[in-house]
Amino acid sequence: MRLKGVLFGLLTLLSTVASSHGLGAHVHGVANLQVAVDGDTLTLVLESPLDNLLGFEHLPHTEKQKAAVRDMSSRLQKNDAVFIPTPAAACRLVSVKLESPVLSPEKKTDGDGHADLDGEFVFHCQHPEVLHGLDLMLFDGFPHLRQVDVQVATAKGQTAAKLSSARRRLDW
Repeated sequence: MRLKGVLFGLLTLLSTVASSHGLGAHVHGVANLQVAVDGDTLTLVLESPLDNLLGFEHLPHTEKQKAAVRDMSSRLQKNDAVFIPTPAAACRLVSVKLESPVLSPEKKTDGDGHADLDGEFVFHCQHPEVLHGLDLMLFDGFPHLRQVDVQVATAKGQTAAKLSSARRRLDW
């Protein structure tokens, strides 16, 4: 129970920091990533406009758009295709939660037609003492994505970074 309480506190703190810096804004080309390390658990929370991941933000109408949604979901569910924690930490993806109007058509887009994808990725690390970074491979599969604004909270403190296709490595 202590682990979940500390993790919740870290994620709440990250959310507060992100909100106070305006990181929650819907900006095409830019996504937000919150990283929390608590003991042997690495939690990543991704928020991105759908345009970054699909090239559109409405419910898919054509077969090509439906295939793009399936491809996006599949890519994000694959541990080695998106987030690569420090290899020596032996982190294993244990859960992925994706929420978006394109994945759940009963959910509506914002009144202005903008829609996001929210994802939560939880890893269990066998050697968390050597976990000190993450390679972000999102740029490979999602060419509309130009920048990821990152907030990190660990037992050692907090940090922030801006990642791009030219700078994919996050160290903490």
